[in-house]
Amino acid sequence: MPGVVVVWTGAQPTVQVFRVPSSGLVIGRELLKTTTDDRISRQHARILWKDRRFVVTDLGSRNGTYAGGHALIDREVTVTAPSVVRTGRTVSVLLDDVRRFEGASIETRHDAIVGASTHPLWIRMEEAAHQGQNLLIIGEPGVGKGRMARGYARVRGKPEAVFNPTIQAVPLERVAGPQIETLVLEQTGKMGAANQATLVKLLDTRPNLRVCTTAVMPLEHLGMPPEVALRLGSMQLHMPPLRDRPDEMSFLVADAVRAAEPALQIHSTLIEACLLRPWPGNSRELVGEVSRMSHTVASQGKNNIRGEDLDNDAGHLMVGAPTMNAAVQPTAVGNKARPRTPSARNPRGD
Repeated sequence: MPGVVVVWTGAQPTVQVFRVPSSGLVIGRELLKTTTDDRISRQHARILWKDRRFVVTDLGSRNGTYAGGHALIDREVTVTAPSVVRTGRTVSVLLDDVRRFEGASIETRHDAIVGASTHPLWIRMEEAAHQGQNLLIIGEPGVGKGRMARGYARVRGKPEAVFNPTIQAVPLERVAGPQIETLVLEQTGKMGAANQATLVKLLDTRPNLRVCTTAVMPLEHLGMPPEVALRLGSMQLHMPPLRDRPDEMSFLVADAVRAAEPALQIHSTLIEACLLRPWPGNSRELVGEVSRMSHTVASQGKNNIRGEDLDNDAGHLMVGAPTMNAAVQPTAVGNKARPRTPSARNPRGD
């Protein structure tokens, strides 16, 4: 079900989902449920689904339409999903299937921002904790595996310990004392033979012990014996990368700015720029870069943080998949956009 997920409007993050009917969907003030966007027109741009691609047409708006970070020069372009579209100060993501976002909301769960992209995983994590199942959480670095693992320990409510051989010099045997009933394992590929042997012993002799393991790939590929990997991964969850969680990204950015510099106003171009980058370090990298940038912007005496303030290397800007910046192809149309003369105060006309 192709559609539009509005993730930012005016100066606030949001999640508003609209299916694209066969006749097309018009984005503007008439469509949005709530908005403080004073730059969006009543009928700003039309989104049409055709031949498994989106056709984006600017409807003569005063402040222009941007697709993939570029202004629509000829009023119309064809883009492939997923793609980012900015209309005034409203940012939307065009997706070929929006059903999982419909009726969803954003909440804080175990100190994490949780939207439709990850909500089912958090529910399954809690079920595993309540049922006393060992849990394996797989995902790229920085996606929030550690936060979910600590949520697992919190739900169990038993004496817990975290073991990470890269930051703890003591052996596993000393960390997992007799009173420990929930063990969170990190960096399992670097445990070493001695700690692996201790882990097997713990699994064999401590029937009340439950283990939540985080990893970037299946444990067998990290040197864990298959029989041990099977016991640790009786239940597995795959945490998606941040680039596949557009509903959560705008809230992460807003929280990072407000935590670093509460007085800063967030411009929609910052959300647009963040969505256009793949963020190989995921949430950890995004929050770190946005926080650092917020301090820099505030120290310069600015009260507004924009996309151009984001460091060029932050998030490793790329063109094409797997980012939201899908290919943009001009579409021949009869009517050109009327020329706009940007003001000195607003040189981009946005």
